[in-house]
Amino acid sequence: MDLNDSHKEAAFREEIRSWLEEKLTEHPHFRLNKEFSGTIDDQDWDLRIEWEKLLGKDKWLGMAWPEEYGGRGASIQEVLIFHEEYAKSGAPARANFFGEGLFAPTLLLYGTPEQIKYYLPRIQSCEDIWCQGYSEPNAGSDLANAKTKGKLNAAGQWVLNGQKTWSTLAHKANMCFVVTCTDDQATPKQAGLSFLLVSMTDEKMPGTNSKRVDVRPIEQITGAREFNEIFFTDALAQDVLGEVGQGWEISMATLGFERATAFLD
Repeated sequence: MDLNDSHKEAAFREEIRSWLEEKLTEHPHFRLNKEFSGTIDDQDWDLRIEWEKLLGKDKWLGMAWPEEYGGRGASIQEVLIFHEEYAKSGAPARANFFGEGLFAPTLLLYGTPEQIKYYLPRIQSCEDIWCQGYSEPNAGSDLANAKTKGKLNAAGQWVLNGQKTWSTLAHKANMCFVVTCTDDQATPKQAGLSFLLVSMTDEKMPGTNSKRVDVRPIEQITGAREFNEIFFTDALAQDVLGEVGQGWEISMATLGFERATAFLD
């Protein structure tokens, strides 16, 4: 196997290397903080979001997306080159992990053209920061036993009630993809799951001070607080990805993207 760059790949490597050097020279405050404690910590968050916006503007965020949806149509080899050069550059730890790495490829696989055209630009511009609503206190990562319930109201909206836990950076996110039980009589249980998209900034319930979506940090022994519990109380889903009852299949696809490429940075 020839591991050397092709002429096209070498040109691509030089393009990203030059871009990184130019931006980091132009904006030296983005140089990597050597005391940064981990890729999922919320340290230097505002600075990292500012940097993500630069990446998105020049299509380095979402580079593997099809060109018609705002990406570069980059190959897997080019994605790997990008991550290699990025790791060497001293640029900040990435912040838009759940949006770009997990939700976006899932959206491209299962979303309607209208959903793709709506959500992808919002990820690329960092208008939407996503988190993941999978694990639950009494089910752990056993998604088939998810107890967070979704019921249709009179207006045809899915209303969520339940709790998710270990949701990374939920306190920084404004959107969450939530594995939800929308049919508790389904057999097998997996057939009753749906993949709902929920705004984390949903308003308070009428006549109360209670939030529809309440995020509470889980403080670790190190003092880090990037993990959270999310409590849904009559929270309104903004959208459904795929078909109702297709949540198991879609959530497994998302986990596949996570295990395959999402932790390259």
